[in-house]
Amino acid sequence: MNHLFKAMVFIVIVTFGSMSSWAGPTQPSTTEKNYFQFAIPNYETKRQGGQMVNIYVRFAYKKNLPTSEYFDYRTMREDVLKYMEPSNDYPSEVFWEILATAMGRELMGKYPLDGISIQLDVINNPDPNAFEPGDHGPIYTVGDILPLDIHH
Repeated sequence: MNHLFKAMVFIVIVTFGSMSSWAGPTQPSTTEKNYFQFAIPNYETKRQGGQMVNIYVRFAYKKNLPTSEYFDYRTMREDVLKYMEPSNDYPSEVFWEILATAMGRELMGKYPLDGISIQLDVINNPDPNAFEPGDHGPIYTVGDILPLDIHH
């Protein structure tokens, strides 16, 4: 009888584990990440014969970044807008993909980010001097963040 009792206790312990495991994990099983995004709708640029562009930006702050080190997104917005007009480095006819890449690289280096995604949505332009049929444009993503994929 003593052996039977010991065997039953052993089976109960093995089957149900220790009581502490019933309480669940002590830390959350999901990883926290703080994202921010903004849009600049209907931006009229002189690029490529005059185009209208919707600009979308999403970024992920660095993991464990103190909130005291968060920045005002309007500063980043101004950094994005400087690429939207022709310059010596990026003349009027430069491809949208090149602009999005340059923006993303600069912003990743300048701000405390784990990742950034930029989508330039160039609106259909039937003007014969700047004919670009259909909405189109690049999505540039770098770091630990999912790419933007906004459709309207």
